[in-house]
Amino acid sequence: MSEESTPPRRAYRSPRRREQAQETRRRMLAAAGRLLAAHGYAGTTVAAVAREAGVAAETVYAAFGSKRALVGALVQASVRGEEGAPASEQAGAAAVAAASDQREQVRLFAADVGARLERVAPVLQALAAAAEPELAELLANVDRNRLDGMRAFIAALERHGPLRIESDAAAQTTWALASPELHQLLMQRGGWSQVRYRDWLADTLAAVLLP
Repeated sequence: MSEESTPPRRAYRSPRRREQAQETRRRMLAAAGRLLAAHGYAGTTVAAVAREAGVAAETVYAAFGSKRALVGALVQASVRGEEGAPASEQAGAAAVAAASDQREQVRLFAADVGARLERVAPVLQALAAAAEPELAELLANVDRNRLDGMRAFIAALERHGPLRIESDAAAQTTWALASPELHQLLMQRGGWSQVRYRDWLADTLAAVLLP
């Protein structure tokens, strides 16, 4: 058979291998989260993450490239949770947008944000405490993305009635009340439960935003 008539080989992609790679990635991210909570950013090394996850350091570098990229992936995974899609495309945001009553929208928003903050707030707290220059852009992006999410929430509220305050002030107020910093203050130092935080956020937002 001539070289010209030889059919090209197709790259073989095993679903099992792909699942194993995804599971390894999840283990590395979970390990990074545990170490950040216990030792902070400076005390969380790639070697330590590898040991905690039961892999070689080269595996961590192959998957993420650097500690900064690993932490960025951890923040993204914590924000997105099991659904995996961006927060704005998930079921929680869709439920808020679909609800026709403003108070129900606020209740759904508080439940969705509360669950998200339970995952991501401890990670962001550890990163903010580090004050590392290499983290500044990551944290600034988180703040911008959060504010964009709050503006989308306020726009969804305004489709079903007026607000007590103007739109930009409403978005920034929500951004502050639903912040990782305030969540951690109330949960860690205040000793609140997740249910208490969720109900407080819903009641407070309703009192501030709605007529």
